Amino acid sequence: MKKIHIILLAMFGLVFASCQKNELSYPCSDLDTNTNSELRVLNVIPVTGTCDTLLINGQNYSSVSTTLGGYIPFSTTKYLAVPIGIASISLKYNAKTTTPAVSAFTYTNSVTLTSGKWSAYIYNASKAPALLQDADDVPTTDAWADTVCFIRVANFFFQSDGVTPFGNITLKAKKNITGATWETVASDIAFGTQTAAYYKYSLKNTAASSPWSGTETNITFAVFDGSGNQLQYYASTSSTAQSAYSSTGWSLGKGRAYVIYLNGKQGTSNATQFIRLGSYTAK
Repeated sequence: MKKIHIILLAMFGLVFASCQKNELSYPCSDLDTNTNSELRVLNVIPVTGTCDTLLINGQNYSSVSTTLGGYIPFSTTKYLAVPIGIASISLKYNAKTTTPAVSAFTYTNSVTLTSGKWSAYIYNASKAPALLQDADDVPTTDAWADTVCFIRVANFFFQSDGVTPFGNITLKAKKNITGATWETVASDIAFGTQTAAYYKYSLKNTAASSPWSGTETNITFAVFDGSGNQLQYYASTSSTAQSAYSSTGWSLGKGRAYVIYLNGKQGTSNATQFIRLGSYTAK
């Protein structure tokens, strides 16, 4: 009995030890907005391929060691705390061997930051990024009454030469509902700019037309030029004629705020065109 008693005490001791909480703490502090800004870096140069080793003012903010990985665009863009003033941005671009081939190079340029939230769009290998200010106040919704999300749109799309801006664009959305028509999300967006305000997009159930809570799936977006014509592209490598471009399979969540940006270029064939409709979540 004495042995059993000792064994039971040992077991109780182990159970008690396993139930104790071990708290992990990390050194952190609130961002001093008097000395720092919040900066998001996006690669919108009109070629495919990846890049890694993001340096800001010589400090390594992120790097990827794998040959297939890349800091941008495969990683989700996040705000980085960067001191106010002139910020030097450097990105290493990996070589791209498929058509059109692009040699590896290192991008270096600078922006001047003030207090607030900013997105730096790198759109040209030899020019400074386009610095766009992000909204400090993202719209909020009534958690019970509203079934909406919010969208801002930016334009960094080129003509086939990859140098001449495509022109003003309009972004439209279509719900996955029988008989749905195009809904204008944002119109007349000039190159290198984004909409000043968020568009209020009403979510609807993909199986019915009544509002509901959660996430709407299978949304389709399309781009239109300043004359109202839908963007044309070469749908496959064998295509000799262009067809209307659209981006399918999007999901938007209730109460979220998104920035959707168009970048890339038109082409004279499937191999020379590059069209990306990307996004990041602002809230």
